[in-house]
Amino acid sequence: MLPVLTIVGLGPGSPDQLTPQALAALRGEAPVFLRTAIHPVVPALADLGVRFESFDRLYESCERFEQVYEGIVAELLQALAVHRAAVYAVPGHPLVAEATVQALLAGRERYRVVLVPGLSYIDAAITALGLDPSGGLQLLDALKLPTTLNPRQPLLIAQLYSPQVASEVKLQLLEIYPEDHPVQLLHHLGTGEEAVARLPLVELDRQVKIDHLSSLFVPALSDLPPESYALTRAVSDLVEVIRRLRDPVGGCPWDLEQTPRTLCKYIIEEAYETVDAIESDDVADICEELGDLLLQVVLQAQIFSESGEFTLVEVAGGITSKLIRRHPHVFGDAQAPTAEDVRVNWEAIKAQEKPAPATLSAKLEKLARQMPALAAAAEISKKVVKIGFEWPDAPAVWAKLEEELAELRHAIACESRERQAEELGDVLFTLINVARWQKIDAEAALRDTNRRFLARFALVEQLADRDLAGYSIDELEALWQTAKRRLYQPSAAVEPPTP
Repeated sequence: MLPVLTIVGLGPGSPDQLTPQALAALRGEAPVFLRTAIHPVVPALADLGVRFESFDRLYESCERFEQVYEGIVAELLQALAVHRAAVYAVPGHPLVAEATVQALLAGRERYRVVLVPGLSYIDAAITALGLDPSGGLQLLDALKLPTTLNPRQPLLIAQLYSPQVASEVKLQLLEIYPEDHPVQLLHHLGTGEEAVARLPLVELDRQVKIDHLSSLFVPALSDLPPESYALTRAVSDLVEVIRRLRDPVGGCPWDLEQTPRTLCKYIIEEAYETVDAIESDDVADICEELGDLLLQVVLQAQIFSESGEFTLVEVAGGITSKLIRRHPHVFGDAQAPTAEDVRVNWEAIKAQEKPAPATLSAKLEKLARQMPALAAAAEISKKVVKIGFEWPDAPAVWAKLEEELAELRHAIACESRERQAEELGDVLFTLINVARWQKIDAEAALRDTNRRFLARFALVEQLADRDLAGYSIDELEALWQTAKRRLYQPSAAVEPPTP
């Protein structure tokens, strides 16, 4: 016959809440073991004729709760081997927030388990709160708080234990809830000392009464949209995956080698790939590329968090605050009926928050460092025009372009490679100003040209009947012209040229 382990729930506190079945098990012949004697019902057990042994010594000798739980299970199994029967009593209900009970249930093929239920802290909590849990309630353990929480449903968090544990819980909750979110701290439920303290979340760990009989109720955030939980969970999962990749033990060697500087080129690459996907109108590709770009933001935040500089919380919180500040026409009483009004307000607020460099040249030097050369040239020309640094009319711009082209031709014919590069840069800068005068986006125009060239070149490859390296320049030109005509007539069939 298998040994019998009876697991008894002692209820939340008062001896009056012990069930007759629990009391009968405690008064039986089998030895009684308590997970902890630090429980309101324990002093009454002696008067009820119950003799017991507690495992509190393990809490004092072990460094981690996991070690305590492993020790309790090991000693209970040893007692079962000797006595063939034992009673294990835990606070509340055996199946609510009891890690040792779950471990014991996992080995029930070696012994028979009899569960004797008791009132749990949940029963006492909903009674104290006047709460009907049928509308949804998340039951959580303060020592194992998940990284993904649903703020659209209330939380009931047990086993705060101490102000230190409460502080850790508070910090995690503040990643989702505002500092002034009202919470209720529940003390000594089901006893004569029961109390409910209402306070803002930020003050949770400043309460001196927090102990092993404390739990926390966190009301739902009522103004969240239905998709908020899915969004919170998706971002939390991404953060956790990147944290694992950067974990010094078991992480990815490549990710662990990266620094903020080594990742800069990937930020630029992913930004360009995202723009390309958007301009290609490929929705699936856009979604994927936005994810790649988001990865770079989260990865940078993770690296800086490891050195204690900042976390993704500060990144997201900072841009949220900035958007609210710089949109007073949305979040305040300011008026901005046009897009130009919005731009003017934005620049004015930005100037107040972050004073510009002392001179325009210093501001433009910073801009040139922060942007790709083509985009920087376009912005520089726009900025200097505002102070009157401009040609009088379009013919003057074209005359400047002709002048720069002549200087480039001369440099190529007579001067050094460095001078040639300088003159080529002057031509490009002037061409960008031509684009500005014509209100053409030079960056977009060049990207379009690249796409058109590649489309024609791909058609040239299709038209060719042998390797392109074997064609003369005149034959290649003929293929090129054919490709141009076919692209203007997309319905025409692609046929190789007649030899």
